[in-house]
Amino acid sequence: RLGPEYISTRVAGGGQRVCYIEGHRVIGLANEMFGYNGWSHSISQQNVDFVDHINGKFYVGVSAFVKVQLKDGSFHEDVGYGVSEGLKSKALSLEKARKEAVTDGMKRALKCFGNALGNCILDKEYLLALNKIPKQPPPPVNPAQTKRSEGEPSVEKARLSSLAREEKLVSALGPASSAVEPRIFNQDQSCSEVHTPNNDPKQLRKLRQQQLQQKFRSEMEAKKLQQKQEQTKSEDAEVAIGRGPGRGTNK
Repeated sequence: RLGPEYISTRVAGGGQRVCYIEGHRVIGLANEMFGYNGWSHSISQQNVDFVDHINGKFYVGVSAFVKVQLKDGSFHEDVGYGVSEGLKSKALSLEKARKEAVTDGMKRALKCFGNALGNCILDKEYLLALNKIPKQPPPPVNPAQTKRSEGEPSVEKARLSSLAREEKLVSALGPASSAVEPRIFNQDQSCSEVHTPNNDPKQLRKLRQQQLQQKFRSEMEAKKLQQKQEQTKSEDAEVAIGRGPGRGTNK
């Protein structure tokens, strides 16, 4: 079950305090449990239930059906609701209600996967016991662990390693693969220069973009050649059918 650090409280109707989990915390818990590529959520349906304009302010209610699916195919689906009250802009009211409905539906669907994803907050006895546990203060923000610039050394190192693996794969497959996916590096630029971690990040991104463009052109040329061959075969078949058997051959 979740500790008090993951559970927040707010004042609901009638002055009653209710417990809930913030959307970013639920997403972080799901990524921790299933992996960032181990689950996904999709909006099955979203309906605007009402849009009222009273005294120059908008009151909007939206419902959304959200499906959460894991990599193995198992899924849960639930309905969420979002409300926007008292805003003067109709667009902002709809935006707030729609996003709130999707987040609420996602949290409700994730609850079905167990206590660690929010199902424990439905247990009133657990919440009473949880209120007696003091919350730990959040850890201070470490500037060294925050992204501060475009070129991060660890990211650039991973990109360079990926480029090196691709180069080794192309050279291992031989000239046939090189014709399909030619190298995009200039002849006067050696591979050792490209694979140096001290290169300019902008130059590396430019080289990567050129490589992807060249790969796309090669795929398009191969596709056009294949279509041309299929068209030629179909024309030959039509000509052969048009000729048919010679006259007077039937007995």
